[in-house]
Amino acid sequence: MSPYPDSILFESPASPATTVHVEGGAPTLPQTLLHWLLDKHIVLHEEWEELPESDRHRLEQALTIDELLHALHQRHLITRFQMEAIRKGNGHELLLGSYRLLDLLGHGGMGTVYRGEHITLRRQVAVKVMSRASDGNERMVHRFYAEARAVARLQHPNIVACFDAGRWEQPGPTPMYRDYFVMELIPGQDLYTLVREKGPLAPHRACDLFRQVAEALAEAHRHGLIHRDIKPSNILVTPDWQAKVLDFGLARMPMRNVTEPGTLLGTIGYMAPEQARDPRNVDGRADLFSLGASLYWALTGVEPYPETGNPLQDLHRRLTTSPPPVHQLRPEVPQEVSDLVARLMQTDPDQRFPSARAVASTLTGFCLWLPNTAATLSREAASRTSKRERILIVDDEDSIRLLMTQLLKDRYELREAADAESAYEELARFSPDLLIVDVNLPGWSGTELIAKVRSAGWDSDRLKVLLMSGMMPDEALGGLSTTGADDFLAKPFKPSEFVSRVRALLMRRAQSSGSESSQPTQRISNALTQRQAPAKPASLPALRRAAPAEALSLTFSRLLAETSLVSEGHWRRIIRYVRALAGAVVDQGEYTRLKDDAYLELLAAIAPIYDIGMVAIPRGLLIKPDKLSEEESAVVQTHVTVGAEVMLSVAAKLGSELPFLPLAAEIVRHHHERWDGSGYPDMLKGHEIPLSARVVSLVSVYEALRSRRPYRPALSHARAVKLLSQDLQNHFDPHLLAAFLEAAPRFEQIHSEG
Repeated sequence: MSPYPDSILFESPASPATTVHVEGGAPTLPQTLLHWLLDKHIVLHEEWEELPESDRHRLEQALTIDELLHALHQRHLITRFQMEAIRKGNGHELLLGSYRLLDLLGHGGMGTVYRGEHITLRRQVAVKVMSRASDGNERMVHRFYAEARAVARLQHPNIVACFDAGRWEQPGPTPMYRDYFVMELIPGQDLYTLVREKGPLAPHRACDLFRQVAEALAEAHRHGLIHRDIKPSNILVTPDWQAKVLDFGLARMPMRNVTEPGTLLGTIGYMAPEQARDPRNVDGRADLFSLGASLYWALTGVEPYPETGNPLQDLHRRLTTSPPPVHQLRPEVPQEVSDLVARLMQTDPDQRFPSARAVASTLTGFCLWLPNTAATLSREAASRTSKRERILIVDDEDSIRLLMTQLLKDRYELREAADAESAYEELARFSPDLLIVDVNLPGWSGTELIAKVRSAGWDSDRLKVLLMSGMMPDEALGGLSTTGADDFLAKPFKPSEFVSRVRALLMRRAQSSGSESSQPTQRISNALTQRQAPAKPASLPALRRAAPAEALSLTFSRLLAETSLVSEGHWRRIIRYVRALAGAVVDQGEYTRLKDDAYLELLAAIAPIYDIGMVAIPRGLLIKPDKLSEEESAVVQTHVTVGAEVMLSVAAKLGSELPFLPLAAEIVRHHHERWDGSGYPDMLKGHEIPLSARVVSLVSVYEALRSRRPYRPALSHARAVKLLSQDLQNHFDPHLLAAFLEAAPRFEQIHSEG
């Protein structure tokens, strides 16, 4: 306990109307308030001691409370939120056990959420404090802690983690209790706000996000927890596009029921019909309906069931109508994705997917092909995929060929043949990537055609074959496929299954034919004299294109880690820092390049190589514990030119095989340039510095500050952010620095995860 009396008023002589209530103070001078703030760790001793002595002296000599608070805020020792709370006499409410509250994040049904910080660990967190209106309501208190316990049981990267919970007694004449629990602090926006501000998501982006949400639900359902309130505002999206599910306040737990009959739990516009009727007896399929409704919003920007303000009318519409299909509102969304949403939102739970795991698996499949077909591809990726893949359909039934053509015509270049002989001739003229052939054909059979094609040199890497039949059982058809087909499908088929088989075969061809096959043999030339060069495969996903860059940067990063020049996990952190920074930067001007998936993946993959030139510097200089002399500093600075020259010399020989090398050289040479022109080696200024180097410059400095060096210990996240944003701010691109400050909590999380 403090030796001072409780609830003392501080009055500002310059502003008599301003009073400050603190627990445990003395009615003397602003200096007493300063000592109280330090004693309670609202102002951190570490940051106070880092102030220049002259600044500390001026603060200790402040004449008024206002003057002191403004000076503390100006020096980033307290936040504006803290300053206003102290002014209003609520300074004691800034403390909850081992946590200090820094900012207000938002209000929920059962409480208020703050940005906080663990006083000892300096880890920033989100603190949910139970609403005062719920004080004394044991049922609400029970539900509040039930949410904390529910989240604490779940360990999953797509669920907001719970770190702590408790009841804090605030000292005073009348003891007051504050119930709270502490969660992972997630930077970014909730999905509702993101779509409202930036518009519907690209189909491949939405599918990837909801794959993560489905994985989170699968983990919750595995523990017997039904969320019951999945909606866009309960899905957080980080700057690097990681989904985080939060708010398990309505979760139904196994063998426990705290829902009273007749109580409507959840949000009507996203609630499963069976949950509206009886929320006590729903299973995981109710969450799948809400998942589908949320995906509907993400893809269209339209509420599936807009609320009118009349709950009864909204509920009736909810139980008796269905929203228009996604594809109808947004034609560029593939039909398969629209169908998935419709299936998730089936009124009958038995018609939905059987589990969240099944939904996640389905969305994983979509994620593999959507980037190659979505209208939202980057210009660079679109140019590489502008030449459509070719398919030759061979079937003697006109109606079947017509059906297949209708299903495939929007995606591929098609040719048809009614018999095997004409198909064989068409192969030479058309040079297809996929052959769809029926077993029963006039003249040669489908299997005979396949045998001739394979014997002529059209191996599976060059030409995929889908064998079909409407007469044979699957077992026989599967046996025939061993004669040279890559897959088989019985008629009649589901359109979605047919399109999926076609797409999978073409993806397998693209992955197996990354480079052109060798020239056909003379035998192939004689058999197919008119054969054209095969079409180049569609470009691989961005991450696959970046694989060689990742391999090189990982190798170098491991080398530095083994020699103790970087800490363990350096490679992984740098890649994640780059993605987090790119996710938060403004989407305008040259910074739009950081929104291009292809460019960003390549930049992130090669970024850890920035200090490759260090291998040419004498180790004694790199681990010297004392300050380097001017001559020694000049030697160390040569690492940027040495490293860049190595990259460019390799690029001159292997540039066609490793096209990322010029970008690597750009990063290596210029990551020590400074925005104000004071960097090296070329003293570039402002936008003269390549964007890639400006990005790596900021993330590499943060990584260096957070890592132990021979001449200093590792700095805390708060100290590193302060140095970057104040002492070193002229070194960095202002737009990137603003993005860093927005994504700073994400940087801290990445560093803590190692």
